Amino acid sequence: MKIVIIGGGIAAVYLANNILNVDSSCSVTMLSDEEYIPYDRIHLCRLIDTKNDVESIKLELNSAVNLQLNQTISNINKDKKEVLSNDKTYDYDKLIIATGSTPITLLDTTLENVSVFRNVNDCKKIEQYCKTNEVVLVGSGPIALELLDALNEMSDVKSITLLIRSRHLYDKYISNESMQIMQTSFLKNKKVKISYEDEIVDTKIKNNKIEVLKTKKLNIKNPFIVFGIGIKANAKPFEKFIDVNRGILVNEFMQSSDENIYAVGECAEVVKDNFVAGHVKECTTQANVAISHIFEKESKPFELDVAVDMLKIGDFTLVEICSSDFNNDFEKVVIESKDKKRVDEYFLKDKKLIRFIGINSNIDTAYLEKVIKENSVIDLNYLYENRELSPRGKLVCACKHIYYDDLKSLIVSCKIDSFSSMKEFSEAGRVCGRCKKEVDDIIIASQDLIDNKTPKKTLEEIKLEEELKRSQRSVDKFKKLHPKNDMDEKNLESALKMLDIGKGEINSWISMVTASMKLNPAFEDVVSEGIKNLNKIPIIWLELSDCSGNSEAFIKSSNPVLEDLIFDYISLDYHELLMSASGDESETILENIIKNDKGKYVLIVEGAVPLALDGKYLRIGKKGETGVELLKKCAKDAALVLAVGSCAFDGGVVSAYPNPTGAVGVAQALNRDDVINITGCPTNPINIVGTLLSYMMFEELPALDKFNRPLWAYEQRVHDNCERRGHYELGEFVKEWGDDGAKNGWCLFEMGCKGPYANVNCPSMKFNQGTSWPVQVGHGCMGCTELGFFDKFANERVYKKTKEDEK
Repeated sequence: MKIVIIGGGIAAVYLANNILNVDSSCSVTMLSDEEYIPYDRIHLCRLIDTKNDVESIKLELNSAVNLQLNQTISNINKDKKEVLSNDKTYDYDKLIIATGSTPITLLDTTLENVSVFRNVNDCKKIEQYCKTNEVVLVGSGPIALELLDALNEMSDVKSITLLIRSRHLYDKYISNESMQIMQTSFLKNKKVKISYEDEIVDTKIKNNKIEVLKTKKLNIKNPFIVFGIGIKANAKPFEKFIDVNRGILVNEFMQSSDENIYAVGECAEVVKDNFVAGHVKECTTQANVAISHIFEKESKPFELDVAVDMLKIGDFTLVEICSSDFNNDFEKVVIESKDKKRVDEYFLKDKKLIRFIGINSNIDTAYLEKVIKENSVIDLNYLYENRELSPRGKLVCACKHIYYDDLKSLIVSCKIDSFSSMKEFSEAGRVCGRCKKEVDDIIIASQDLIDNKTPKKTLEEIKLEEELKRSQRSVDKFKKLHPKNDMDEKNLESALKMLDIGKGEINSWISMVTASMKLNPAFEDVVSEGIKNLNKIPIIWLELSDCSGNSEAFIKSSNPVLEDLIFDYISLDYHELLMSASGDESETILENIIKNDKGKYVLIVEGAVPLALDGKYLRIGKKGETGVELLKKCAKDAALVLAVGSCAFDGGVVSAYPNPTGAVGVAQALNRDDVINITGCPTNPINIVGTLLSYMMFEELPALDKFNRPLWAYEQRVHDNCERRGHYELGEFVKEWGDDGAKNGWCLFEMGCKGPYANVNCPSMKFNQGTSWPVQVGHGCMGCTELGFFDKFANERVYKKTKEDEK
């Protein structure tokens, strides 16, 4: 395939490299209007003082790419699939335009002492004039502030005026506290003047040079004016060939009005959202979408995501995390520490975080990004308690949430000696590139710490360590939240000792849970700590149309052993069966949990949801509230909804023919696709505990199957792990109850066992402290974990597959 890329920046290089990663046989040509090899514009500031050259900020480009410089596109022949540039024709199968953006300017940049800040030649012009002229920098956004910082650090630059139309630095919503820190940093050298609410009103030009610049407030002689007021899509050159508005109009797969021409990055405008990219991460995401679509991979449409930006300037580091639908409808909470020069600004809407701006902040940016993505209620108490310096050191890479101590540890343990050799271990400095220089410096500074006598860690070991750290951080977080249950780790250990339950049994049980969740054995300590802190998660357990079988399996009442004690530690703040003697008081507790733990509690639902007769087949309490009404009320603000048992999955026996109740599962009743199903009749309690542990340890759920069941519990077929499988292969079947085959433990398939059609971990996990399960005691599997099992599988006949099963 012949692919031509028009452009020479970050997005174009990313496209070229990743196209060849997908298919190295492709012919990739890159047409750049630059005279220099592709370089990283984010680090242009390093060129102004001439201590660095273009080579120091060049981008890595696959040597197989046919790079053509100084190109000017004169025509695109869509019928012949040809691009004409510098009187030379380039054939293509697919054309990708990645020309980026052009800077906005208010004056003619061909004037001798007027410039923008966008390419290498701009840097040369700035370097030439900044030492002899009064530098006037126009703008207050990231581009202007980064350039201001670079010029401020140059001893040869004597005077700088920052000209701003508004009253703010960086963003119009930033707080006065943040403004003060930023302003103090810029003014410390006493050569910067900031003129707020000011703008250019006139110029005196002579011999192609501005002699006097007049603003609303100032008259500046012999100025050198640099515009840093923003950018616009570089799309105008292509309006003769394809549809253009603000940018090149593209669909969700980055296709333009011509199906063989794509546009990616700052030059493209996604029609669906009227969106033009402004961050590197957005550009590379669009590039991935285009590549997948071109090669007909599993292409997902481009979707707006949370934007993360970082500005490292002088005495402060600014981090911004922003929702894609942020607007001026918000409330703001500002937490300031004057002595530590730290400000955290939280922009909230309906108690949910939609934006964060931090100056010298220590808050976990990965956590904040996750909160915004999940649109979940934020816990300001937790954020306040964790505002102090992170034990992981300062934030280095905002895009990948990498901290100083973590990075240094990685460099030392993996013996990384260069930025390029770190690529397989970490993406630090490789997303937007803003922190690349700092990462380089940390690598150099860490070389003396490397012990060549110790073995080098592998990528797999590093990934495991990261998962363990992430899990531990989540468990530590839950320790601080919801301490309603008076029981703690010491109570549990005392109870275990009193009941003469040895450490070996405890460790064996923890190993079983860890293995059942398909986690590395290294996770056993984190699982152990997670189990001891399950009482920190507030749980509402609803019983709807059911037999209480799952509750009975989960909460045993006699002969307490290890599992009973562990399950006692799960904070069942509300459970109808257990609280039946409490009467009205239990309903007050329920209302309080819904109100006070909004967005934090877990809802576990057992039983089907009758919908016929407006739900009146199930009415609860003295007010006659229907089951579906109660369910919706409790589910509305739950952090997680678990449907436990077959009835909660799809209605189970309650919905079996000819039941008239119109019973359905929880997900269908709520019309939601995020309900997690833990199926079974009853389900194994370990599968409930494992799912809760995943939620606690990873703050996310494990991989799910098509029925939203955790794969670690429901991926394997009963048939594949059954102890009678060998008899099946040998054709040894029980023919009738009590025959010799039954006595010898032969296969129960011909007695109606549905093991080949059921997916669950019963053969490996078993029930009753792992002692037995139905097939082991001589009864075939009923497939109780599967859709419609009662009508389909609950009999002792051999099941014959239908066309429906093939789907």
